[in-house]
Amino acid sequence: MISMVVSWRDRHELERALPAMLVALDAVGGDLNLVNFSGTRDLLDAQLGDHAARVNLVEIGDERYFNKAAAQNLGAAHSRNAFLFFCDCDIVLDADALSGMLALLHADRHTFGTLAGVRESELNSRQANHVVSFGYELNIRTADGRHLRIVDNEEDADNGTRQAPGLLFVRREDFEAINGYNGRLHGWGWEDQDMISRLTLGLGLRRIQHGTALHLSHDDHARIGFYPPVSSRWESRDRMFRAALDNYDRRDFSGTWREDVARFADRVRLRRAVPV
Repeated sequence: MISMVVSWRDRHELERALPAMLVALDAVGGDLNLVNFSGTRDLLDAQLGDHAARVNLVEIGDERYFNKAAAQNLGAAHSRNAFLFFCDCDIVLDADALSGMLALLHADRHTFGTLAGVRESELNSRQANHVVSFGYELNIRTADGRHLRIVDNEEDADNGTRQAPGLLFVRREDFEAINGYNGRLHGWGWEDQDMISRLTLGLGLRRIQHGTALHLSHDDHARIGFYPPVSSRWESRDRMFRAALDNYDRRDFSGTWREDVARFADRVRLRRAVPV
């Protein structure tokens, strides 16, 4: 039915998020594919604990920096189901949101989906002062008549909610048709919206937003600490957005899935889940 892909590098939230992930996947007959992109294996094993046998593990060592897009591509390549769900390691899932999204996708072939939003586990986790809420709306129209609209916002300090563009549901055939995530966008902050943009503008699919989840709050070091150095996450996000927009203007809606799979083919280590 569905393969969940979770990319990881030395993040501590996985241990708290993992049980709910497995419960949600059991409800829909799914499997969990975890990509350890040059993280510390002992730390990962400690977080997986007794659940280790339930997880398909994909490992790449000796990478200086984390590359989420490349990690997502590797996870997809070594998973098996017709639907893919790309989830972050700090998300506590609601089983009903997962099953509800799958029902909506089955009802319309020309769609992909993201969760409608998340709620922070710690209110005002971004430590807002006077500005308690801010966001943006992006609109792009292409020469062939396709239109992209993305509404995004940072955490609302009053209620802890925000958008969830990175919690992506997509058919495997559509993922492969746009060649997956774009590993050339190396940094934090736009690889998720880039997938939404390319599935919409490149393939002409419609985005469904449904369901919510809990995000385990953390600081910015956890977000950007393993990426190439930047002064702030906003610097990284701006650079990634400008590179992506240039791609769209050149009608380049292709990712790097095939290239990433070939590049890491000799270095991937796999450990399959134990059938129950």
